[in-house]
Amino acid sequence: MTPEMRHDDDDASQNLAFLRALVSEGPKTQGAAGIIFLTAGLAYGIDCLAYWAQMAFDLPSSPLIGLVLILFPIVVSVPVIIYVGWKGRKGGQQGVATRALNAAYASAGLANLALAIVFGYVASSQKSMLIWLLYPVVICAFFGAVWYVAYMIRRKLWLAFVSAGWFVTTMALGLMIRHTETYLLVLGVALILLMGGAGWTMTHLNRQQESGT
Repeated sequence: MTPEMRHDDDDASQNLAFLRALVSEGPKTQGAAGIIFLTAGLAYGIDCLAYWAQMAFDLPSSPLIGLVLILFPIVVSVPVIIYVGWKGRKGGQQGVATRALNAAYASAGLANLALAIVFGYVASSQKSMLIWLLYPVVICAFFGAVWYVAYMIRRKLWLAFVSAGWFVTTMALGLMIRHTETYLLVLGVALILLMGGAGWTMTHLNRQQESGT
């Protein structure tokens, strides 16, 4: 056997090991991420629906109510994220698929933070709500891309549906951006169903895997 052939065999073995790792991990490491998505999806979705209800039903508003609506999803989500992250550090070695998905989620999170700063600054300086409303549109597109990456790694059909849902939401929000009430309603429902629902599915699959069913 020539050195080139041995090199090709080594590459094939490494590729096969990588694919086996992707398949063998299955849903066992999805539980922690699922808890975060479920919590954040419900918190931010309910928050958007609260804003929608204020506008649709002409509910009373005050600085205190506004502050509560701003802080509610943060107060609910951040402790869960910190706890899950702390617990995950004690969970031992992660597989290749988990590291790949975590990298995709983390990169989307960093992009989210950068875009929030940029859109927030520009919207504030220009005193334009329209500019700020473009921010969730871009973020939904990012979510669609990240869930598509998850689908390509896991090859689970439900992940493709989640990705498609985010892309549909992106287009819907773009079309409704001048109709704030409908915009908030669509965004709230999307966060609950696509983010919260995906999180619930991940935790459910994790429980099934742990119970061996």
